[in-house]
Amino acid sequence: MSIFSGIFGGSQKYKYSIGQKPLPERELRLLISHHRNITLDAAEETLVEEEILKARHGDGTISLRQIYNVLQHLYNSRKISIADKKSLMKNFEEYFGEHFS
Repeated sequence: MSIFSGIFGGSQKYKYSIGQKPLPERELRLLISHHRNITLDAAEETLVEEEILKARHGDGTISLRQIYNVLQHLYNSRKISIADKKSLMKNFEEYFGEHFS
């Protein structure tokens, strides 16, 4: 790992599974909007939801790595904060852990 990937989190994405798991739209909405520690306003919630829905496969499956990549892109584009990115990722990790372990 280079110094830059360590500083900028380049290796973080490899922490997350590429295994595709079903994520129903209803569950996605709940994970984004009904958790504390997330400071997204309604427009940001909608944006996150839409971007993750776009990243899902036609059968409604998505991997944690794909979710991470979407959230990282939104953070890099200054659409969401680092705190929201981390909180959202934690929510998705917990959901995937509870439902697919």
